[in-house]
Amino acid sequence: MRPVLLEMAGFGSFREPTTVDFTGADYFAFVGPTGAGKSTVIDALTFALYGSVPRWDNSRTVALALAPTVNRGTVRLVFDVGGARYVVARELRRAASGSVSVRGARLERLRDPSGTGGVDEESEPLADGAGPVTKAVEELLGLPFGDFCTCVVLPQGEFAEFLHTEPRKRQEKLVRILGLGVYDVIAREANSEAAAQRQRAEVLAEQLSAYADSTEEAEEEAAARVAELAELADRVGAAVPELAAASAALESAEAGAGQLRAEQARLAALAVPDGLED
Repeated sequence: MRPVLLEMAGFGSFREPTTVDFTGADYFAFVGPTGAGKSTVIDALTFALYGSVPRWDNSRTVALALAPTVNRGTVRLVFDVGGARYVVARELRRAASGSVSVRGARLERLRDPSGTGGVDEESEPLADGAGPVTKAVEELLGLPFGDFCTCVVLPQGEFAEFLHTEPRKRQEKLVRILGLGVYDVIAREANSEAAAQRQRAEVLAEQLSAYADSTEEAEEEAAARVAELAELADRVGAAVPELAAASAALESAEAGAGQLRAEQARLAALAVPDGLED
């Protein structure tokens, strides 16, 4: 995230409209006596993005953002992210009871990446309302409020706390900031794929075990057997017509034999009549 233009009115110690132009500044420093408002500039930048300030020690506190003698305050930040230009703005109001609340918040993407978000410039609304704007900013920057305060606008005196914090917590924070969580996703996907391929390999190995006797000798024996069966098939094919002719001849012979047996039976029934000699 690169700040381009910060506008404040009625914010903190800046009662009157104040503009901080970061255009063309690769490096900059706020210099001035104590109470000049150096920290308030950083507070305004952070408040515009997240609706809170780290040194207030309470993310819901907004009363400190409004100058004591005004009833309305605004903060507007133009910034660049990934080659695109955005503008985020928040408005504070003081009620008759004295309570302060955020009455409006919006986040827009400018059509012109070199614009400053003027009233005549075209923009694309991205979020509206304090909560949605904060959430959209977190997604855009890739940093929640706590990580932004730890690594971008680290409050005074808290750098040592970050260095001496628990290694595990410091590592988790750096993983989120640097986007290293993608490697955890890759590892999970790789492990899942490895498990699937390992299971497939086991199945194939089990199938291959059924062919353990498939040696070269067995292949040669099977080929010789196939040749024998092919030769036998040829012989059977040649003998089939002969068998058919023999079967027909057998049926004809059996029919003739039956007829002869019938004639023999009739002849056997013949007898010499009585008185033939006389």
